Amino acid sequence: MKNSLKAIVAVVLMLSATLSANAQGDTSRFHFGIRGGFSVNSWRGDSEGMKSLAAPTGGFAFDFQIAPVPVFLGFGVNYLNEGTKFKWLSETRTINASAVHVPLVFGYHFNVAPNLFVSPYAGGFMSYCVEDLDDEDGPMDDERFNYGMRVGCGLNFGRLTFDLSYDYGLKNLGSRHLDLYTGTFFATIGYNIAGER
Repeated sequence: MKNSLKAIVAVVLMLSATLSANAQGDTSRFHFGIRGGFSVNSWRGDSEGMKSLAAPTGGFAFDFQIAPVPVFLGFGVNYLNEGTKFKWLSETRTINASAVHVPLVFGYHFNVAPNLFVSPYAGGFMSYCVEDLDDEDGPMDDERFNYGMRVGCGLNFGRLTFDLSYDYGLKNLGSRHLDLYTGTFFATIGYNIAGER
């Protein structure tokens, strides 16, 4: 699995170099950058005793204009921890569920001041857990794939970006006949390598 992650990162870096070179002529219609921050993953459903888990997050983000008006299609590749803390017998345990996370959203860029844009967006996400949860005696199943809806809003100033977003999981990830769904809040800051507002 580590080799797969290295291959994904290598492909993203090569793609970013190519896109960055091609985007130099029209930086307002295409953006590519790095993102980093934190996420807080919580659970809904049969989640009694389960607590939110905060973890760092980071990755790459792309978007490009798809209409004459500033409507953009955005996607990315990120690290995410979909784990939890929960009480088991007399101890509190932490289950880490590191995942490769891929959002796909549509957004609109409102120009509110010179070089300042507000960008609400909505869409969906898919994620793949790279942790082996078979050995964990916890509430989550060893189901690798997750998917759901995403809403959020970004603030863009020049090449700097600030984003707040929320992912609402739609797939049941519970074990032993439990109904468990993820809910993840993100706060990130980033820098656009290609594309300036």
